[in-house]
Amino acid sequence: MSRENVELVRRIYAENLLDRHPERLLALAAPEIEYVNPPEAVDPGVRRGATEFGQALRNLAESFDSSRNELRELFDAGEVVVASVSFCTRSRGSATEVVQEEAHTWTLRDDKVVRFEWGRDLAAALEAVGLRE
Repeated sequence: MSRENVELVRRIYAENLLDRHPERLLALAAPEIEYVNPPEAVDPGVRRGATEFGQALRNLAESFDSSRNELRELFDAGEVVVASVSFCTRSRGSATEVVQEEAHTWTLRDDKVVRFEWGRDLAAALEAVGLRE
């Protein structure tokens, strides 16, 4: 199952589901999905369920004039896949693009996303799932 999980996460980025097609990403989510913003996020905390997950994705899209997640590398930890990502964004009314390096942790079960968590520390994300960078 591990290989399938990696390929599913790769597809999420390749098809821009996180950035451009949240409804298609929702179709890959388990009903009990959790969306986790880190403590330093503008809106920290955990969202639970498809409705709150969908709203979190819409809020993110509405916060920026443009944004995209560029996949750098995937790390396989079985039912968990960590993605090293460059989050590129331009705020409304700004011509300047800002790039932030992030770690996205995807937990999958039965071909469904059950948890998505992002943060800025790839080493910490890898350590949390039992991997070292």
